[in-house]
Amino acid sequence: MALQFFTVIPVNKNLPMEKRAITGMYSIFPWIGAGIGAIACLVLYFEWSPLMTGFSIVLLGIVLSGGLHMDGYIDTSDAFFSYKDRLKRFEILEDPRVGAFGVMAVVFLVIGKVIIISEVLSTESFHWIFVMLIPFFSRALLGILFSVTNSAKTSGLAYYFKGKMNVNVVTITTACHFFVGLVVLGWMTNWVVAVTIAAVLFAFICLFRSWVLKNFGGVTGDLLGASVEISEVVLWLTLLLLFS
Repeated sequence: MALQFFTVIPVNKNLPMEKRAITGMYSIFPWIGAGIGAIACLVLYFEWSPLMTGFSIVLLGIVLSGGLHMDGYIDTSDAFFSYKDRLKRFEILEDPRVGAFGVMAVVFLVIGKVIIISEVLSTESFHWIFVMLIPFFSRALLGILFSVTNSAKTSGLAYYFKGKMNVNVVTITTACHFFVGLVVLGWMTNWVVAVTIAAVLFAFICLFRSWVLKNFGGVTGDLLGASVEISEVVLWLTLLLLFS
C-alpha cells in the first residue's frame, strides 16, 4: 500500500483499506523515503558537476514520488498566500488549478533545493548517506505530524486514513525509525551532525504543527505533502550551514 500510494511503482492490485493495513502503511512510510534516497544515490557514481548531480537528485525525488508531495506544497502555497479566511483556503486547497503563488513558490523551492544540495555536495564533509537519510527523515516527520495533529477537515483521503489508523502504533514506530536513522547518521558521519539534525527536526515539527493549527486548524494531505518538501530543504540547509 505504501508503494501504491506514495510512489510511481505500479502496484496493480486491490488492497484492503483496513485499519491494520493503513497503520502498517504509515508505519513503513519512512523506508519509502529511504528507498527513494537509495536510488538517488546512484547518480553520485557519475562524474557530473555538483550542480548537475544536485539537479538529478531533486528530479529523481519528484519523479519517484509521482510529484505527490510537491503537489501538496504548491496547493499549500496557493492557499496560504491568498491571505483569505480559513474556509476560502480550504477551497483553494481543493482547486485543481494552480495559481500564481503556487508557481512562484515551486520555482523558488526547486531552484533553492538544487543550489543548496549542490553546495553541500561541494563540501569535504559530504557523505552519500545524506542523500538517503534526508528523504527518510522527512517522511518520518510526516508520520509524526499526522499522528499528533487533528485533521483540518471532515472529508478527504487524509481524514479517512486518520480515522482508520492506529495513532499510537504509528507514533511509536515512527519514533523508533527516527532513532535508528539518527544512530546510522551519527555512526557514518559524526554525532554532532546527528544531534543537530535531531534538534532541527524537533524544532520543525513544533513550528510547522503550530503554523498549520493557526492557519488551517489542522492537517490535510496537501499540508502533509508540503511538510515533506519544506523539511527536506531545511535539513539540506542545516547541513550546508554546519559544513560552512
